[in-house]
Amino acid sequence: MKTKMLVIASLGFFLLGNVLKDSLMFGLCKSTEPGCINHLTQMGNALFYGAGALTLIFVVLLFIPKAFSAWKRFAIWFIPLAALLFVFYPEPGSGDFFSPHAETVYRWVSGLYILISASIISFVRFQKK
Repeated sequence: MKTKMLVIASLGFFLLGNVLKDSLMFGLCKSTEPGCINHLTQMGNALFYGAGALTLIFVVLLFIPKAFSAWKRFAIWFIPLAALLFVFYPEPGSGDFFSPHAETVYRWVSGLYILISASIISFVRFQKK
């Protein structure tokens, strides 16, 4: 039951991120307001990639509930650190290796989260008793 609620909540944040990402299309900002578009797009990208990764892992955990406690020990420190990174990441730099754009950072952190989470879940799933 707990995991189902987490799936629903993270899916809601994922959809909210999708709406904020396309704020112009959904009528949240006017085309003459670039500040509004940029601000909502940055928030939307963080929600879109972060909550999308969470949703994917929570769906997997629905089918492998015995891995939840092991995964939770990892997630309890990774998710807050990733959220802080998403919130406080500076304005885009030149986009090169040392100062990537925010969306690139969101993708890499979310991919890293999925990779580590999937490894933990797989390890617990195939661990001998």
